[in-house]
Amino acid sequence: MILRAASGWQTVTADLALILFLITAQAVRETPAPPPEVEAEIEAEPEAEIDVEEPAPVTSSALALHKPAPGESVHEWLLAAVTDERQVATISIGYAPGQREQALAEGERLLGEAEAAGVAARLIAMPNASDDILVSVDYLRTAPDGTNLAP
Repeated sequence: MILRAASGWQTVTADLALILFLITAQAVRETPAPPPEVEAEIEAEPEAEIDVEEPAPVTSSALALHKPAPGESVHEWLLAAVTDERQVATISIGYAPGQREQALAEGERLLGEAEAAGVAARLIAMPNASDDILVSVDYLRTAPDGTNLAP
C-alpha cells in the first residue's frame, strides 16, 4: 500500500500564491497618507544677494551611459549601445569658465561620430565648475505605428 501526504507541493504553492495576491490587493486598495506639510520660514534678503537655483531637469532612466575621456572615440560604443531606431544618444558636455569653444568643438566631434555610426544624437552644453562629458542612450522617439508592440 502506498501512503500519500494530505497535500502536495502544488497545494502549498497555490496557497502561497493566494496569500500573496490578497496581501497585494490589500496594499493597492489602501491610500497612502499624505506627507506632512513642512512650513519653512522665509527670511527676506536684499535683492542683490538672491541666488536663483534652477530645478533639476526631469529625465528618464538611461539605457546606457558612457563617460568618455576628451578625444576618445565613441563610434564603437554607440554601435553596441543603440539597438533600436527609437533610441537617441544624448551628448552632455559641461564646461569650465572660459572653455566654451573647446567644449563645443568636442561636442561637434562626438556628434560627427554619432552621425557616422548612424545614430540619432543631440548635444547639450552647459556651464559647469569643471569639464565633464557624458553620453547616454534613451528611448526619445516614437516608432511608426504598428511596427513595435512595446512602448
